[in-house]
Amino acid sequence: MENPLLLLLLISILHWNSFASLTNEKSYFKINSSSIKQARKAFMSFDISKLQDPPTPSSSVSVYHIDVFEKSKFKDYESLLTNRLAQDHARAIYLASKFRYRDTEIKKETDFQEKYTHNWSKIYDQVLKAAPTNYFKGHYVALLLLGSERTRNYLLIDSGSYLVWWQCAPCVADKCFKPLYNTIYDSTTSKTFTELDCVKNSSTCISADHDFHCALGSKRCFYMEQYITGETTKGFIASEVITFSSDNTQAKIIFGCSIDQKGGPNFSGTFSGILGLSKRVSLTTTGGYSLPSQLGSSIFALCLPTATSVHPSFLTFNKAPWSYGTEAKLIKNRLSPHWYYVNLFKIVINNKEVPVDPSWWNGQKVTHGVIIDTGTLITRFPHDYYIIFRDIFREEVKDYTMIEDGFSIFDTCYEDDPDGAEVYFPVIKFYFGNYSERQEVLLVDGRVVVSIGGYYCLAFMPWDDKSTLIGTNQLQGIGLTFDTKNNALTFSVDACD
Repeated sequence: MENPLLLLLLISILHWNSFASLTNEKSYFKINSSSIKQARKAFMSFDISKLQDPPTPSSSVSVYHIDVFEKSKFKDYESLLTNRLAQDHARAIYLASKFRYRDTEIKKETDFQEKYTHNWSKIYDQVLKAAPTNYFKGHYVALLLLGSERTRNYLLIDSGSYLVWWQCAPCVADKCFKPLYNTIYDSTTSKTFTELDCVKNSSTCISADHDFHCALGSKRCFYMEQYITGETTKGFIASEVITFSSDNTQAKIIFGCSIDQKGGPNFSGTFSGILGLSKRVSLTTTGGYSLPSQLGSSIFALCLPTATSVHPSFLTFNKAPWSYGTEAKLIKNRLSPHWYYVNLFKIVINNKEVPVDPSWWNGQKVTHGVIIDTGTLITRFPHDYYIIFRDIFREEVKDYTMIEDGFSIFDTCYEDDPDGAEVYFPVIKFYFGNYSERQEVLLVDGRVVVSIGGYYCLAFMPWDDKSTLIGTNQLQGIGLTFDTKNNALTFSVDACD
C-alpha cells in the first residue's frame, strides 16, 4: 500500500475494532452481603495461635495481612474497617501535601537552576534533601528469621521504602517497644551480627541522604527515620544473616539496627520494623539498602492475601512463581526512582471507556504517573479524572438506590438488599500499555466495591494530586511479580487465595 495516510487510517480502524470487540458487551459481577458477613465473622473469630507458615517457594518469607494480628483491638470487623479507612484517608492527605511540597520545591529549584546553572541533578538532589518525613503505615507483614538464633520478627512490607530496619537490643533504656508476637532481636547473642565501619568503607553509609551520617569517632553510620504519625526510630547500620524458612537458605544483608524508638500510635508491637522493597535508594545511587537490591534479585514476587484471609502467603526472590498474568511496564521517574510506576493506559467500566488526559498517567513526568503502593489501601485518582470515572460507574448502576451523601469516606454508595439477595455491579478493567485481552486486569467483587454500614461503596477515591496510587484493596489476592531487569510488573489475578 503506497498511500501512508490510508495505511494509518486502516491501522486506526483495526485498533478501534479490536478495542470495540473487547468492550461491546456489558458485564456485571454479583455480590452477596451474607457471604461477606460470614467471611468477616470467621476472620474475627480466628485464633491466631493456630496460624501456620505456608508451604512456599525457595528463597521466600511468609506474608500475612496485618489485620490478622490487630483484629483483637476491635469489637467487630466493621469497626476495624472504619479505622483502616480513616488511617488511609489521613495517609492520602499527608502524601498529597508531601507531593505538593515537592512540586513547589521543584519549581523553585528549576527556576533558579535554569536561570543560573542549568544543573538538573542538583534540582532533584535539593528536593530530596528537603522532603518531609515518611508515613508509617502498611497492610502486610513478612516473617523473617534473624541472626544465628533465627529470632522470629514480623516486619511491615513497604514497596516505597529503601531501608530494612528492625528493633535491635541492647536498646537505649526504655526505648524499644514490647513486641506482641515475637522476641526482640538481640545483636549480642547473634554470632553473625557485624558492625560496619563507615570510615573504612564509605559505601555502607548513604551520606547523600540527610537521614544518615558517618560518625568519625565511633565509625558507625547513624540514621534517623521520622514518621508523620509521631514515630521516630534511630540506630546504626550493621550486617546480619537472615534465613529463608522455605528452604533454610541464608543471606547476609545490611540493615538498620534500631536502638532508640520514640512512640506513636503505630509502634504497637504488631511488627518490629520495616522491610523496604523499593528498587533504588536515591537519584544518584543504584541498589541500596532495600532487600531486593541487597539480594541482587532483579525479580521478586509478592502475593497479597485478601483482607479477610487468615491464610498466609509469601514474598519470594529470584524467580516468578506464576505462569500467567498481565504484564505492565515499569516506568522510571527521575524524582521518585524508588517508587514503582506502571504504564496504565485506559480504564473501562462495562463497555464504557473512561476518557483520560494522557499526561496524568505519564510516569516519566516527575509529578505524574501511576504508582503501585503497598502502603495505600484505597486507589486514588486525580480529582478531575475521578469525577468522570465515578459518574460513568453511577450510570452503569441503575437498579439500586444511591444514598445522597455517601457513607464514611466514600461518595458513591448503594443500599444493600434488605433480604440479602445478590446485588450486581459493573466490572472494571485496567489496561496496561494498550487495548488487548493480554493487557487487561479484571476487577470484581471487593476490588470494586466495599461493603460497609449496610451499603456497597465504590472502592476508589479522589485526591488532590496529579498522580494515581493503586492500593492494596484493588491488589488483594493478586500476585505481583516485579522484574526490574526487564522493567516489568506482572499481575496474576486470584493467585493468592
